[in-house]
Amino acid sequence: MIKQILIGIIAFLAYSTLLTAQIDYDIIPEVTTTILINDVHIQKTPKDSFGLGDILIENGNIKEISRNITPPYNAKVIEADSAYAYAAFIDPMSHTGIPRPENSRDRPEVKFPGHPPNAVAGITPEKRAIEQIDAKEGSIKSLREAGFAIVHAFPRGRMLPGSGSIISLHGDSPEEMLLMDNSAMYFQLQGSRGFYPSTVIGVMAKWRDLYRKSSYLNEHQNLYKRNTLGTERPKSDKSVEALIPVSSGDMPVFMKVEKSKDIFRALALQKDLGYNLVIGGVKQITPVMSKLKSSNVSVLLSASLPKADKKDEAEMGKKKAKKAKKGDKMKDKMKDGEPKEKMMKGKEKALKEAKEKEDDPEVKALKARKKASYETYVGQAGMMEKEGVPFAFSMMGAKTKELKPNLMKMIEAGLSKEAALAALTTNPAKIIGVDRVAGTLEKGKFANIMISDKPYFDKESTIKYVFVEGHMTEIKKKEKKKNSDGAASGDIGDAIVGTWSFEVEIPGQTQTGQMTISSDGKVEIESDDTPGDIDTAQDVNFEEDTLTFSITIENGMELSFDLEFDGDSYEGTVAAGEFGSFPISGSKNSSPE
Repeated sequence: MIKQILIGIIAFLAYSTLLTAQIDYDIIPEVTTTILINDVHIQKTPKDSFGLGDILIENGNIKEISRNITPPYNAKVIEADSAYAYAAFIDPMSHTGIPRPENSRDRPEVKFPGHPPNAVAGITPEKRAIEQIDAKEGSIKSLREAGFAIVHAFPRGRMLPGSGSIISLHGDSPEEMLLMDNSAMYFQLQGSRGFYPSTVIGVMAKWRDLYRKSSYLNEHQNLYKRNTLGTERPKSDKSVEALIPVSSGDMPVFMKVEKSKDIFRALALQKDLGYNLVIGGVKQITPVMSKLKSSNVSVLLSASLPKADKKDEAEMGKKKAKKAKKGDKMKDKMKDGEPKEKMMKGKEKALKEAKEKEDDPEVKALKARKKASYETYVGQAGMMEKEGVPFAFSMMGAKTKELKPNLMKMIEAGLSKEAALAALTTNPAKIIGVDRVAGTLEKGKFANIMISDKPYFDKESTIKYVFVEGHMTEIKKKEKKKNSDGAASGDIGDAIVGTWSFEVEIPGQTQTGQMTISSDGKVEIESDDTPGDIDTAQDVNFEEDTLTFSITIENGMELSFDLEFDGDSYEGTVAAGEFGSFPISGSKNSSPE
């Protein structure tokens, strides 16, 4: 099955190289760069609402915002029908557009593990995100359809993966998408596996060493330029040299730190060395709030939230299944003539034991602590607003489908809608330095616009259009699937077990077949073109309604599947490394007996 998909992809790519331009199937073909959005509620900034009006777009920029604009002769008119327009969102720290590297199980051969080559140690500051971005990578489309237009992308890796690039989420090539290169250095307290630095303390020590070396190298290079004769020639070190903009104050450091103890470490390093710092991917900030108030450090709060009582819910599901199984056994025993009284006494005893466990003070205290911890976590954004600590949201490690629900939870916990919108638009624009051209709806700025059918923070709202520099993407509204009894589908975890059809859409052809999902997590795929040739998935992971897995073929090529289930159907993407991502969809054929 995998061979068939790969053959189809390669055939398509071979054909597409003969074309002068590639077609982007999720973006409406453009016949004009002049667009009039008619009859729309315009939220110019998080604080300033224009009211009902029109927006004229010309050559990728906002030409005019006014009431009753007469459409130019060459304009494409979009009837918004009193929908709501906002500045499209900005993600200030992300891996969007950068494919995951292939996992190699081979341990590098290093003579001195305490002094490995920089690349082995995860130290590659000389690498640039723009060199790794794939314009067709699936996360670009996903983020754009969630309302985003600009991303600050960073390479993947460990301690020092490389420098970031600010990109526009439209374009057929990385060069076309690029807004700013070498925008910031990405740093994280993530050591190497089996080599120095492997611990947090080791990473901090190595960072200090590299930073100071770059400062000394900068001084040496400047001295050599001024007086070449008699001055020792500076030795070349690409990793140290790449950090000179950081040590000279020309490039900020974006540091991923999730927990408060790591924030304290990040602030200590910044105070010691003196560079410009932005902390991102933050998940626990309450203990360090007062310290952040007195610092000049920008904060990027993770848009991800923990699942409330997920463990308890899972435990409850197990108990229900166990209870149902016991009930079936009781019925069987009663059929065999076992006295009803004895069975009822056993049931009463089990219920009594469960009640006693529920009333246990330690169990109650544990649940109370878990609840308080969750409420503190969800309320962090509201607390930051109250304390006057500006912040933006980062999508690094967060799922786009969870953004809106998580924002609603934060708003219910005390975050204002104005602050939530600012954390998606004006604040990230200022932090990454694009506020002159993006973040608000104003004449002359990029036509980066998100349009929703209702106010965005209405629970029932959906995004209709996203404009990226005037290029329009229309988001088709997905209807909720129903079960055969008409009710909304229930526990997806149980519902996905069974046999499903699949269709992989490769331009010019469609690959079809069947996918079987077992209750033990085994996933098998069989193509209609090669019946009997079954591929078994690896790295299977299921969370809520999303299933991910990968399949590797003989030559080492890996296909990565990301499927989102909705009732009796699913859709998603299959990524084929450097060949890009392709849409896949299917429906349920049968459930297990």
